[in-house]
Amino acid sequence: MADSKRGTIWKRVAIVAAILVAVFFVASFFLDKNELDKTFARVTPDSPRLLPTEELAAAYESEPVEFQFQGATLRGYVYKADHPKGFIVFRHGITSEHADYLALILAMVDRGWTVFAYDAIGCGTSDGDNVKGMAQSPLDIAAAVEYARENGMVGDLPLVLWGHSWGGYGVAAAMDIVSDVDACVTMSGYNSPVGVLMEFTGRFVGPLAVTQFPTMWLNNKLAFGADADRTAVDGINKAATPVLVIHGTDDKVVEYAGSSIIAQRDRITNGNVQYLSFDEPGRNGHNSYFYSAEANEYLNEKAAELEKLKEQFPDGVPDEVLASFMGDFDSARANAANPELIDAIDTFLAEQCKLGGTSR
Repeated sequence: MADSKRGTIWKRVAIVAAILVAVFFVASFFLDKNELDKTFARVTPDSPRLLPTEELAAAYESEPVEFQFQGATLRGYVYKADHPKGFIVFRHGITSEHADYLALILAMVDRGWTVFAYDAIGCGTSDGDNVKGMAQSPLDIAAAVEYARENGMVGDLPLVLWGHSWGGYGVAAAMDIVSDVDACVTMSGYNSPVGVLMEFTGRFVGPLAVTQFPTMWLNNKLAFGADADRTAVDGINKAATPVLVIHGTDDKVVEYAGSSIIAQRDRITNGNVQYLSFDEPGRNGHNSYFYSAEANEYLNEKAAELEKLKEQFPDGVPDEVLASFMGDFDSARANAANPELIDAIDTFLAEQCKLGGTSR
């Protein structure tokens, strides 16, 4: 009799526990979905912007480009080099647009590379109210490459994929989809969509983040289906394409020893991969290694001045005050590319595309 009662009690406990787990799972799923929807919504940049604008490209030959992807028009430019050494498809990071990277893009044009840089869905000048998710970037990169090839933009030139963060993951993972890529440069990229989301969640809830893995995985799976679980390592290992993996050692967005591609060295079997770490204090973050030390210092100084103006005028900085501030702001000085970074990318691509050229 006692054993029977004890068994009944345990069954009830198990049923209650199962109900609680189910309720927790459902609640977590919808909570995560709500937070992801907020995270992936279109971001309107602060005004004024101290990062580059298309004005910096005025002295360069460029051609506007539009192509269709998932029912949206994606827009960008082809920045043309004289006698180009290769054709680069560039993909930006999340909550940004390609114009934020013009310092790097134009520096590579100066080195003789034609660069096709576009804004992802939900970003910059492209259509869309949201960016879809962390697994999105390799899909639109594949579409951009297809468009460039079909329209004769690549021709006989070596094809290079280059991206940062969301785009850094994207260009590496896209090699799982795109064939005949001659070289790839990934900067501050993460290895897997769920991995970086879990890392981000962990900054807010600590060890409890592990409880969110099933619902994060499910949200990502429902959004992307068969494309949800593609990793950067998948793309890098699929072929013998030369890849340059770049990361800052103090990256607090995609952690160097955490969700990053560079942390996956032991799983990368492609023998044509090179690694470059930036460890100089102040220039070893998620994107601080993009710029020269002088540019970083100047940009930080002017950004601090702008914040003081906003504090001084909480209802909005008067137009004449803002115009005076921007009139004194030297955009080119604030956005001088890091020569060490540009040298490394240019040297790597020149060597690989001269030796490679394997796709054509």
